[in-house]
Amino acid sequence: MSEVMPSKKINILECTLRDGSYAIDYQFTPEDTALVASSLERCGVEFIEIGHGVGFNGSPRYGVAAATDEQYLMAAAAVLRKAKFGMFCIPGIGRIEDLELGAKYGMGFVRIGTNVTEVEQAEPFIKRAKELGMLVSSNLMKSYALPIDAFLEKAGLAAHFGADVVSVVDSAGGMMPDEVMTYVSRIRNEIGVAVGFHGHNNLLLAVANTISAVRAGATFVDGTLQGMGRSVGNAQTEILVVLLEKMGYVTGVNLFNIMDLGDKIIRPMMGSGEKGIDSLSATLGYAQFHSSFLMIVYRVAQKYHLDPRELVVKISEVNRVSVTDELAEKVAQELEHMKQEASSTSVAWNVNFDFKELVNAHAGEGIAGLAKSIALEILSLAKKTGKLGVFTIAGTLDQKKQSASFPFIRQNAVYVIGNAEVASVAQAVEIAKSIDGLVDYIMVDVDHSHGPLMGMVRSVKTVVTKSKILTYKDYDALVSAVDSLISQLCPEAEGINIAIVGNLRAATKLQSKLEDRGFRVRCVTTSSELREPTDLLVGLTHFEATVDVTILDHLAVGGMVIDAGPGSLHSDTIEKCHEKGTPVYRVDMRAGLSGEIINALETEELVQRIMGRGVIEGVDVIAGGVLGKKGDIVVDSISHPTKVIGVADGQGHLIAENELSSYIATLQRVSGGIAKMRFV
Repeated sequence: MSEVMPSKKINILECTLRDGSYAIDYQFTPEDTALVASSLERCGVEFIEIGHGVGFNGSPRYGVAAATDEQYLMAAAAVLRKAKFGMFCIPGIGRIEDLELGAKYGMGFVRIGTNVTEVEQAEPFIKRAKELGMLVSSNLMKSYALPIDAFLEKAGLAAHFGADVVSVVDSAGGMMPDEVMTYVSRIRNEIGVAVGFHGHNNLLLAVANTISAVRAGATFVDGTLQGMGRSVGNAQTEILVVLLEKMGYVTGVNLFNIMDLGDKIIRPMMGSGEKGIDSLSATLGYAQFHSSFLMIVYRVAQKYHLDPRELVVKISEVNRVSVTDELAEKVAQELEHMKQEASSTSVAWNVNFDFKELVNAHAGEGIAGLAKSIALEILSLAKKTGKLGVFTIAGTLDQKKQSASFPFIRQNAVYVIGNAEVASVAQAVEIAKSIDGLVDYIMVDVDHSHGPLMGMVRSVKTVVTKSKILTYKDYDALVSAVDSLISQLCPEAEGINIAIVGNLRAATKLQSKLEDRGFRVRCVTTSSELREPTDLLVGLTHFEATVDVTILDHLAVGGMVIDAGPGSLHSDTIEKCHEKGTPVYRVDMRAGLSGEIINALETEELVQRIMGRGVIEGVDVIAGGVLGKKGDIVVDSISHPTKVIGVADGQGHLIAENELSSYIATLQRVSGGIAKMRFV
């Protein structure tokens, strides 16, 4: 059989956010989806698959996902501008209405997956997707289940139904490269439709099979970052880009950017499981560059502020047998005008304990047992997603409350968080002892200078030895949450009058924030003090119903009421709002709390990992706002530097470029030292 001469353009369909979700129990969040999808787009990927591993309507029947199909679609639609995003759809699990939901959010493609023996089930789905304007791939799952002639009949049906792409699918990862080439080439030659390939890595042949598919004429091939996927995973996207570019195909994907995305974002999500090839190792293979020459590369890369991987590639184009300093210098000079410096803002963290042992441990009973079980759940989620585990301990605002409560567990792109509200210092201490070491951070509310919760932070610190303790203000979180809610409800501040009824301390903080947005704000302590018409009423007393029904007499037509206490509104006030059709809202603290946590974590990161003084290659360096003496070299981080910022002038600024000539050698030494630290 003669080999088909394929198109030079190969479309990599990146399915980390779908197939990769199997590896983490479908726990990609909408935030994760937005982060990874937007990063893939910036790398040049044109087709990005998202959602539950099983596809549309897979949750909860085949495993509860972290979000709904609609939330995943919303996340991708919110961040992608050029790349097409799509989802998988298995007839009988997914429904026709799911395709319509995808179309609502601008989904650009769909993959209709059927067992190869059941392709007839795809017909109505393919036709409806085409009517909705989507690019449609018919994925013939378990392609190997039929001999080639019978397979071609099914592939022909898929094309007849209107599929733009027919994909050979090695669902069990057991096909051989020559089998793949036969299946792909015969579809291409005898049916004439575009061909795709999706492989798994059970025999470590996913990449080899994908390359065979391309050589046979496939123009759509699947990959996942770090090979993350069901079973033992898929073809690694980074390696596919390396090989396809090496073979002369065009992918449109930036090689080093896609490597960095795999290394820095996806690799940590895979926990202690099997990971793909790291970027430097892949680069050495791509360039056929012997690792014994790396020290020369490091030295020259330091001097010219170059990415060592790029220098490796360019040197290998000249000489792969004998690499000298002179050769590396010459190549570096040619590359200097197109240098690229990559940086990372990811948070590195470690939890020093036996995860399996803790998961199997009995949580215990009472407040401590409940807190520990929640902390174990946080730990499990954090381990699956590579995120931080955070637990907040706040004093309750309800003076009648006697016991501790645990309102929620949630997560975003940075952390998994649980929290407790306590009525006494003893409860805070009991909880802190039970969760110490299970979470990375215990955050304690400091808004208690008197009363039964006075000294809570100090007491908690005496019993915590493993987790890090940070502090925050629950009042500030409440004010931020109310401010954010109002800004969403009233995006145009001009001409809007707001009345805040209740606690003077919190009301004053909220008033300042809202006035900065352009609202007109008045603060009163009771409903009876309000005399003027208002567009928005905010009750801000804690578990004390001070906002009575008479206040609604001052509410403008179309006005709104917010219970920000919570518990600020009399029951008859709420009832009257419903009768009049007046919108009434209760503030959810979680948004404000998230802001306080992020602020605390980033500040801790700044202080512990970025800010400080150090020495690199014998040169004094500073970072993170430290005021240095004239001539100190400013870098982006003391603990994990990635680049040089400039030279300090001793007054809190940088020396101007026209004054840098006497510091060039010093800057090169520091840049070289940074490169060595990153790759050695």
